[in-house]
Amino acid sequence: MKISFASAAKAPASALPAGRDLLGVGSFEKDKDLLKIADRVFLISLGKKDKFTLDVVRRAAAKFLSQGKSLECQTLRLDLDSLHSKFSLPQITQAAVEGLRLSDYRFDKYKSKPNPVSSMRSVELVSKDSKKSKDIERAIAEAEIISEGVIFTRNLANEPPNVMTPDHLARAAKEMAAKNNLTCKVLGKEEIKKLKMGGVLGVSQGSAEEPRFIILENRPRKAKFSKPIVLVGKGITFDTGGISIKPSTDMDKMKFDMCGAAAVIGAMKVIANLNLPIRVVGLAPTCENMPGGRAQRPGDIITCMNGKTVEVLNTDAEGRLILADALSYAKKYSPMVLLDIATLTGACAAAFGDIASGVMGTDPKLVNRVKEAGEVTGERVWELPLWDDYFDLIKATYADVQNISKKYAGTITAGLFLKEFADHTSSWAHLDVAGTAWNEAAPKPLSPIGATGVGVRLFVEIVKSYL
Repeated sequence: MKISFASAAKAPASALPAGRDLLGVGSFEKDKDLLKIADRVFLISLGKKDKFTLDVVRRAAAKFLSQGKSLECQTLRLDLDSLHSKFSLPQITQAAVEGLRLSDYRFDKYKSKPNPVSSMRSVELVSKDSKKSKDIERAIAEAEIISEGVIFTRNLANEPPNVMTPDHLARAAKEMAAKNNLTCKVLGKEEIKKLKMGGVLGVSQGSAEEPRFIILENRPRKAKFSKPIVLVGKGITFDTGGISIKPSTDMDKMKFDMCGAAAVIGAMKVIANLNLPIRVVGLAPTCENMPGGRAQRPGDIITCMNGKTVEVLNTDAEGRLILADALSYAKKYSPMVLLDIATLTGACAAAFGDIASGVMGTDPKLVNRVKEAGEVTGERVWELPLWDDYFDLIKATYADVQNISKKYAGTITAGLFLKEFADHTSSWAHLDVAGTAWNEAAPKPLSPIGATGVGVRLFVEIVKSYL
């Protein structure tokens, strides 16, 4: 499906190119010419004016595409001017293209008889403001790059766990990096041992699959800052819970426990292709959490890369253990900003459902940036406190810290645990996407059942906010 811009400024509406089928408009505004540029007109509800956001535009574009498919249209036109309100035309354009692309996603590579592909050939975005044509075309190009990154991330996460092993994820990152002007280094088990990453080694020791540690970096010619932004993503390619084994119901969804790592890898792809002049490093510790004769036991004590010891009271609280090593490793970059993302706690999903992700951090300005980026992208977040009062809940009897709370506040105490390993920087934030990383029961306007790709657009918007 091709998405392009068509200016309606110098020609009457009836003179626009042929192949008309369906026109989508958000507000009609008594424009009779609209009736001349399509065989049919589809009116899209945008809701209340005071609640109009860019995500409303994304969802409206998704509805429009769905309607076009149901009518078996081959060409669609979306009237940008009728969506134009408090946002600029380029902003409206980018949101509309994201809505079209992300809602059109499907993952059916393993079906012997995939569903028929839509006959949709093209979508034209129409505006009478010819002065904005170059800006609109740039916005389309940027939205295409961002959408490609989200789709890449979804594809990684939707793969079955017998395919998406730690080694497979590392090879996919390397292949992507080679094609997108990124450097990629992958550390194997022996290198991980040399770095004394007790978290990664402990979690992976019950699996036949060896761990990997993925390092991605972009190559800006003239970086705006000397220090980089470091992104860290949890990459558990399958999580049984280990010895503290999960219930069998819905355990198949635990292939999505690497969505944080996938989001970092996808975001790095976008950042490279947008040529953003900011140094960014992506770190993705990846392994399986399996039971077995060599598996980590409840009661084990491990030493993480920064020398702190952890009493492992529950082997299903494994994500924070591999993130502990990755956050410690990030110290070598002296990061300007350190951000991590993880499907970390069921408590976060219980609190926010699949509507918002949790955010915690040591830098209020960074947390506010994350919140603002969430509003722009529609990947909304809500802040939880990191008060020291909660730390008593993870004080260990036999080690420096334990990996689960003694009783309550599971999401907050997980954040406090990670803080112990991000103490080398004053600007750190943690994103818990346990409830938003995949759609479980029903599809959403911008994504079907399965991985959502949450975090990619959010990270890109955060990096752009430093320009």
